[in-house]
Amino acid sequence: MRDLAFPPVRLVRSTLLALATLGVTAAGAGAQPVAPSANGGTSALDDAIAAERYIAPPEAVARLVTAPRDQNFTFGTPNPGSRQWFTRTLSDGLPSLAAMAKPYHNLGGFQVDRAGNRARSLTTRSSAGLELRNATTGQVVRVAVPAGARVGPTAWSPDGSTLAFMALFDDATHIYLADPATGRARALTRTPLLATHVTSFEWTADSRRIAAVLLPNGRGAEPAAPPVATEPIVRVNEQNKLKTRTYASLLTTPHDKALLTHYSRGQLALIDVRSRAVRPIGAPQLIRTLSASPDGSHFRITTLDEPFSYVLPVASFGQTESVVDGTGRALVELSKRPLREGEDPDAPAPTLTPAQRAAAAASDTGRRNVQWHPTDAGLLFTQMAPPAARGAARPDSGATPNAAASARRMDRLVHWLPPFDSTSRRTLYETTNRIGAARFSDDGRILFVTESGTGGNTEIAVLLDTPSTKYTLLSPPRRTRDSSATDSAARPAATGRGAGGAASAPTLVTKPGRRGAPSVLVSSDGQHVFLQGSTPDTASDRSARVWIDKVAIRTGERTRLYESSGDVTESITAVLDDDATRLVVNRESPTMPAQSFLLTVATRDAKQLTQNTDLFPALTGAKRRTVVARRADGYAFNVRVTLPADYVDGTRLPAMFWFYPREYQNQEAYDRSTNTGGGARRFASFGPRSMAFLTTQGYAVVEPDAPIFASDGMQPNDNYVADLRNNLAATIDALDTLAIIDRHRLGIGGHSYGAFSAVNAMVHTPFFKAGIAGDGAYNRTLTPNGFQSERRDFWQGRETYLAMSPFLYADKLNGALLLYHSTDDQNVGTAPINSERLFHALQGLGKNVSLYMYPYEDHGPIARETVLDQWARWVAWLDKYVKGAGDKKKAPVTTMEDAP
Repeated sequence: MRDLAFPPVRLVRSTLLALATLGVTAAGAGAQPVAPSANGGTSALDDAIAAERYIAPPEAVARLVTAPRDQNFTFGTPNPGSRQWFTRTLSDGLPSLAAMAKPYHNLGGFQVDRAGNRARSLTTRSSAGLELRNATTGQVVRVAVPAGARVGPTAWSPDGSTLAFMALFDDATHIYLADPATGRARALTRTPLLATHVTSFEWTADSRRIAAVLLPNGRGAEPAAPPVATEPIVRVNEQNKLKTRTYASLLTTPHDKALLTHYSRGQLALIDVRSRAVRPIGAPQLIRTLSASPDGSHFRITTLDEPFSYVLPVASFGQTESVVDGTGRALVELSKRPLREGEDPDAPAPTLTPAQRAAAAASDTGRRNVQWHPTDAGLLFTQMAPPAARGAARPDSGATPNAAASARRMDRLVHWLPPFDSTSRRTLYETTNRIGAARFSDDGRILFVTESGTGGNTEIAVLLDTPSTKYTLLSPPRRTRDSSATDSAARPAATGRGAGGAASAPTLVTKPGRRGAPSVLVSSDGQHVFLQGSTPDTASDRSARVWIDKVAIRTGERTRLYESSGDVTESITAVLDDDATRLVVNRESPTMPAQSFLLTVATRDAKQLTQNTDLFPALTGAKRRTVVARRADGYAFNVRVTLPADYVDGTRLPAMFWFYPREYQNQEAYDRSTNTGGGARRFASFGPRSMAFLTTQGYAVVEPDAPIFASDGMQPNDNYVADLRNNLAATIDALDTLAIIDRHRLGIGGHSYGAFSAVNAMVHTPFFKAGIAGDGAYNRTLTPNGFQSERRDFWQGRETYLAMSPFLYADKLNGALLLYHSTDDQNVGTAPINSERLFHALQGLGKNVSLYMYPYEDHGPIARETVLDQWARWVAWLDKYVKGAGDKKKAPVTTMEDAP
């Protein structure tokens, strides 16, 4: 971790260099508005660009950044048992810079809050409090979070009587238990958790115990770094071809390895909820994952294996998954993944020939979907039967020996009982289709299997009291000659550009199970289950209609219990009783914020449960349009435009382009990606860094899809520069024709790959007066083994790598470029050196450029002070170089055909 307490600013205006190396401390950091300077020739915009402190943007933007987003709430999943209580986490807004600055280790991508002995993300993403809401009575109960603690993950006891939550103190992590009736909370753990790898805990099915990973007894202080280096950094590669991605963080020294061991070694334990007594399970181990059996007698754990690596991140280290009993004795090894420094764990799967695919399918006999049986002892898993030996056939199959080898293999659902040896397995179900999922009724007497076949999914109910008895609840949709589904209720998701919104394939309704895992909802008479889905209204501009059906298990007869009108976008979030007589539904529209309602199915009466408000009135009325841009080569793509609420047609506005290009094989592939439907029928929401905020400052915000297409015999990136240039030219021409933008006052920007593309746009086109690029990569020689969707290495695609590296064309930069980068950026390939070196190059070339480096932040800043500061710099930069461009001599009109 870099020990920084200020936002470094680097600024070049022509040949003038200003370096800021002094700022406010993290503890006292506060965004301050920039006032006009009394210094004769220095404008307020220049002050905002070069200020050596955290500053605030215009008030209209600051209000949008800091809007109380947690104030709005919709009901999600209820507690088990009564299904009346819903949990709401309470936020205090964006995390503070002080929270982000809390000391932590970054060990090969494994980030640890040193004092709290927990994952850093638990600290930076924590909540301020907890609230419980009763959907029936309307009662609201505030949980008494202990003083000095913030709130981490929560989990209801399987009986629904207690809510457990992580209490995140500055120097420890504990489990507390809350009573929903009173909100009182009491400590469960005496020994703090080790919540570095395992960031949750698990109840046993009887609601009497919790399994967790604790700090080991006698654990000392973390290993101290030697005051003087004891070794050089040594890396050796001999005859070993290892193409890894450009990882942001790797272990670098033996001390790093010692720290990884220290913060990974934890004590697995069962804690009695009533007495607080702790039962250790075996000796401390380097535990990465934990899953306890419902009865608390066995545990699936994944342990980190040595040796550790200097060339791969911790997530790719060797690990072993095993089942241990209550004494910690390993009973069976489920899987083992060795450290493979001779191959790239992130490399894409190779393209296989038909013969290779057949061989791979024949060898597909590993255990899949391993999980605890929710109502019985032991594990469940699915597994393909091994292929029959050529020339052999089952005696009872009636098949010829040669036919047996090509016959479809059975996929099996297996129940594996303790002690998990070869004699304790029994097959619960088998089919020639692929088993996608297996679930149970709450009493465990009915098994529900999802089979995946060539025509779609089939839902099967198996009565386990008579295992040979099974019923089909849902079949794949029937197809006519034109391949259209004829069963609209069972039709899988089908979306389009037209009206009607998105559809969803029918799924079985589940509920919080009384033994922990979700169970399939079965009616009180035991004879019915329920399906829910949605059907698009393709004949109008209405939203998809959501519905819930009651299905007779033995006959498959379906009765529609409820179907929405389609007037608003609706979703069913909870079913509150076993007969689906009461539902919680969420409703929203472009003019109505999302609200939760308690719906009585029989009468259709809906009681509103929430009073959510429009948090962004300055943006709700903004005018939104989708324009189709067409290139001269025939390709077409969508451009989304957001305009100020008071926009008058025909007014040409300064515009900010914000984009993130993606690759496609052809136009059809792009068109399929746009057929998502439904988004325009929801109430607009905005994150703290939404570019739509710029409409309050008088800008049009333009978001073009900018697809990069492959051509015959070429990869998409081989056309990157030409497609980028043509996409932007077509977008400008389309919006200029509609008299929406002033083509002489345009800015462009993006984040990550969008930042990379924005700088490419500025060096390969003359269209933009200014750019904003954040957390990007600008020199593809620094990612020599591939990037984004590019799978060739530098030496296989040399010309493409060089053409796509805007650093190499820095002398061609048009316009003024604002760069920002997070100093702790952990994204693959976007190390801060990219921005530092590009700034250095542009400085040497006398270009207008600024660089803002934000301490403590990862790939995408989140601290309140950081985000406010970014907006202040962005607005000032655009106002100076884009809006201000209207006062200068206008550049000649450049069309797509004129573009270089």
